Amino acid sequence: MTLKQLQDWAQSQIDNTAQPEIRPDIGISVLQLIEELEELQNRVKELEVQNNLNSPIHS
Repeated sequence: MTLKQLQDWAQSQIDNTAQPEIRPDIGISVLQLIEELEELQNRVKELEVQNNLNSPIHS
């Protein structure tokens, strides 16, 4: 399952369109986790760029 599919599933839970049981609390938790994951991925990219800028250039 991709993050997009997981987001869509979570949103359907929040929108009360999921079947057979509606659990918006789970959907909200999943979306919060995805948001945190995306923030961590962005931070990793920032650190990689910073590391590349600070690395000595090897010939």
